[in-house]
Parts: sequence; structure tokens; C-alpha cells
Amino acid sequence: MPSKHFSLFCWNIANPSLERAGRQAEWLRKRPEDILVLTEAKQSKGCVFLERYFQAYGYNVVFPKPKEKEFGVIIASKCSLTPNNFSNHVDYLQARVASVTLNLPSGEIEIIGIYVPSRDSSPKKVDRKKRFLESVTYALERAPRPSRRIFCGDFNVLEPDHIPHYPFFAEWEYDFYRNLTKYQLRDAFRHLQPLIQEYSWVGRTGDGYRYDHCFVSENLLPLIKKCYYFHKPREIRLSDHSALITELVL
Repeated sequence: MPSKHFSLFCWNIANPSLERAGRQAEWLRKRPEDILVLTEAKQSKGCVFLERYFQAYGYNVVFPKPKEKEFGVIIASKCSLTPNNFSNHVDYLQARVASVTLNLPSGEIEIIGIYVPSRDSSPKKVDRKKRFLESVTYALERAPRPSRRIFCGDFNVLEPDHIPHYPFFAEWEYDFYRNLTKYQLRDAFRHLQPLIQEYSWVGRTGDGYRYDHCFVSENLLPLIKKCYYFHKPREIRLSDHSALITELVL
């Protein structure tokens, strides 16, 4: 059977207004990637528009609706998919996790998209982020583990040896990144680019942060063709984040 390129576009859409969501939708529809994992989505006019827009164009869309002012994740796919129950194992801020199983000719792949809360130094926000990371870790520990998994999104967590180093981040945040290896997950970008410094979000002072990540099962590592940060959507102000594109040959 001939090989097939399978690609994933992971991007923080920054809870767009209805007007900006329209621009995002038209721009995204022209993208060649098979799967869109869109983080920082609310049950807002802009995000509900994106959901309905992609459904109208024949995409399979999963969007667990966040409550009130909470955030979540939209997964829109050109491939056949079914929602799965990974997120049911997340017992805190569950809408920040969307999980699906893709039905591909080469077999099934589980896609998990997450949007980790950001924080400042206030105890309430620190506790919120810590509880969410603990809940996701619990789900990785307890949920059935498929043979092929892609775990991606805006983690609001940096790799431990991130350059530059920001003292604001705590060891428990770095531990979340480190501990993903316990579940046979590896950083796809770092697998291909062990030394390059890239950033998916840039602050007002010009400091860069690699917040957005794509981890894959170890058995998918040899199949990764490309994994890179695509800065155009940030440069043209469709969002304040760059996208992360991962392409595999199955």
C-alpha cells in the first residue's frame, strides 16, 4: 500500500471575535493539513462560528463546550473520527481536553488536544494550573493506552532547558513536560530539532516562549517527516500564537 502523508495543525486561536473567527476560518480552510487542533476556544460567538463553519464544509468536528468563562479545544478533521473517552478520565476543567480516535487506512490514531491554564503568582491561579496538570497526568496513567497517540496543544509549560530560562516557572511545571516520557510520549519537534530555539508565543518585551507542543508515541517517531513552527498566523495577526505543524508518513 502506498505511503500517505498525514498532517496536523496545532494552533492557539486566542478566543477570536466573530469578525476574526471569519478570517481565521477562511484562512484555515485553505490549509492542506488533515487535522486542526485549535486551543483557547470558548463557547463564544467566534468559536461556535468556527465549529459550524467547518461542519458546513464537511469536516468532522469535536468541540466539548466549556461552561461560562472557561476555555476548551476544537478538533476539526478531514479524516473520519470518533470522540473517545480519554477526557472522561480528566476530573478537573475537563472541557480543556478534547480527545478523538482517527480511523485511517493504516489503523487508528488517538489525538488528544489540551489547553493548559496560564497563571500568574496568585495562589488561586497557581493551584488551578497545578490541579489541571495533575488531572491530565492521572488520565494518562489510568486511561486505556492506544498503540499510537498524538498529544498536543498549548501546554503553557516550557521544556526544562528552555532558552532563555525564566525563573517564574516552577519545578512542577517542568515535571509535567519531563514525565510525559513515562507514557511513551516524545516531543516531536525536539526529536527532529534537538538544538534549534523556536518560540510559539512572543511577549511584549520580545521574549520568546515555546508553549505549544506536539508529543507522539515512540513508535511514531520514525514516521515523522516534519515538525516545525509556522509563524505566519502570528505575523498577520490572526492570533498571538504561531502554529505547530507536524507531518508523518504512514
